[in-house]
Amino acid sequence: MKKSLILGLLGLAATAATTLGQGTIFLDNYFTGGPNITYGEAGVPQNGVGGSAGTVGGAINAAGWTMGLYYVVGSPVIGADPNPKPIGDPSTFSGGLVLGTGTGSTASLYTSSGNTPGQGFSGGFFAVPGTSAAGGTTITLEVVAYNGATYANSTYRGHSAAFTMAVSSSSSPAPNATGSAMPTFGVFAVPEPSVFALAGLGGAFLMLIRRKK
Repeated sequence: MKKSLILGLLGLAATAATTLGQGTIFLDNYFTGGPNITYGEAGVPQNGVGGSAGTVGGAINAAGWTMGLYYVVGSPVIGADPNPKPIGDPSTFSGGLVLGTGTGSTASLYTSSGNTPGQGFSGGFFAVPGTSAAGGTTITLEVVAYNGATYANSTYRGHSAAFTMAVSSSSSPAPNATGSAMPTFGVFAVPEPSVFALAGLGGAFLMLIRRKK
């Protein structure tokens, strides 16, 4: 199905179910032609479950992955991920990001875009709470990708760096798309809780040694 036809159908659906009082965005990096979401490190399964591993730096090219978003109204400074890999929960970073939920807040990677690697789009537009229905409100986002039912409980996941964009009018048939502003990013393995615990103990041990010296 051609992109223009799909986008037209989405626009008709949005017109029929306009959310009053809120601006909208489109969770999409397919109609924008990327940037792609990739495999961030060696050993990440293509499908996020098992079997063949994806190519490091290559676009996700199997079903089983979901794209989502965290957002905050305005343009605050978003704190850095404390993890060495970008796998942290954006809602725990300073700056106030919250998980987007409801219509248009998630999209299937690869399958929703007709098996286009690293890309996808939601089946509706996301109405951003706290923004103007007239459009133009600036928001800050981080787009995420993950293999489980939710980002928080996934064994493979990753998030983009924070970026800003403006919401569109609630009546727009083609709202501003996240793919027009988001940086590229990859998915990584989430260490077992025991690994985090050992890392914490190691850090505490080093602190004790320094104090004794």
